Amino acid sequence: MPILETLPIAKTVTNLTLPKIYGLILARGGSKTIPNKNTKLLNGKPLIAYIIEQALKTKSLDQVWLSSDSKETLEVASGLGISVILRPPELAQGDKPIESIEHFLENKKECDVVVLLNACCPLTKVQDIENAIQIFQNVNCDSVVSLVEDFSCHPSKLCGLGKFDKVLTLGIFKTGERQGLDRIYKRNTAIYLAKKEVIMNGTLFGNDIRGYVMPKERSWDINDEFDWKIAEYLIKN
Repeated sequence: MPILETLPIAKTVTNLTLPKIYGLILARGGSKTIPNKNTKLLNGKPLIAYIIEQALKTKSLDQVWLSSDSKETLEVASGLGISVILRPPELAQGDKPIESIEHFLENKKECDVVVLLNACCPLTKVQDIENAIQIFQNVNCDSVVSLVEDFSCHPSKLCGLGKFDKVLTLGIFKTGERQGLDRIYKRNTAIYLAKKEVIMNGTLFGNDIRGYVMPKERSWDINDEFDWKIAEYLIKN
């Protein structure tokens, strides 16, 4: 009995305050390459339905929201069971993602961490979102970004092209077996996690950025009609 009285562990744990982690999907109405892209049917259901379904199944997210300037998009999203927020038209431009997230945070002041999920990456799965959040929780970093290995953009292959098609090397231009080269990754745009204070400084990237590597087959990002066709194939198969 005396030993138990000197170890109030349970009381200490219950007093911990965990950060509020919200999932956020930005889905503006306008799209230059694919009209009404977010609500267009991809293999029988709206594009935004894919990421919404996965986000709502993610247990580590305290809440999940979709922000859009389009009433049609908001209606479709609301019908899928997600909470929605109307975004001002001036924030519906493609080059204002940070301002759009800041608008969300102004309405959801209790949110501590935002997990930005890309509706144009319909192959993202629950485990990808959970794994990104797990990395954040394990190390308490500022940001987590999803990555995909991309040998095609390896520095050993990159070069410029000068006058009369002269190849301008970067100092490491060489051939070699893939296995012998260092692995290289690029952001696949599927998941961006960032603390509130980082976002309010106008960026998604803090001083301590960690990466979560996703499989290539789940890293497809739809930007044009060709991407759309590939996504249809990947989902069917």
